[in-house]
Amino acid sequence: MTDASAIYAAIQQFIGFDADDAARLRELAPLFAEHGSTLTDRFYAKLAADPEQSALIAGRVESLRQTHMRWLSELFAGDYGERYFDDRWRIGLAHVRVGVRPWWVEAVTSFLRSEGLALIEAHVADPERRAASARSLLKILDLDLMIINLAYADDRVDRLCRFTGMSRKLIERCIAQGR
Repeated sequence: MTDASAIYAAIQQFIGFDADDAARLRELAPLFAEHGSTLTDRFYAKLAADPEQSALIAGRVESLRQTHMRWLSELFAGDYGERYFDDRWRIGLAHVRVGVRPWWVEAVTSFLRSEGLALIEAHVADPERRAASARSLLKILDLDLMIINLAYADDRVDRLCRFTGMSRKLIERCIAQGR
């Protein structure tokens, strides 16, 4: 693994993901716990409607549904440090391992943004709190996506190293030369 956890910390700082965001996400936990099952059902119905994704989830929907519900609860748990990063990294590698193409992760994140924002809009009455909660949700979903994308990139460099026999350092230098 590259020093992705340092990149994660830098991105958190850059986008301003802070303790206030964590607190707002914890406040949203009951809302997403109440509606998470419905959101997860829509999520898997959406995946099942696509032939490529349907083939990846066939025979595993109930297990994946439970995993998604756990992911959703962790999203609102309020702890976004190293352990959170490591868990999300493993999720990214699991997506790589089963063959989820990276653009599907992007599409799924877009779906989750839309569904999450709709929940907030429907259930958070105060306009200022609603707006701040929405910003915090978008930040954490973007952080999750960033971690998963880092895992995909890291896996690709690892595979290239194995295929070519070149060291990671050399591969990364070659990539940097193309800039």
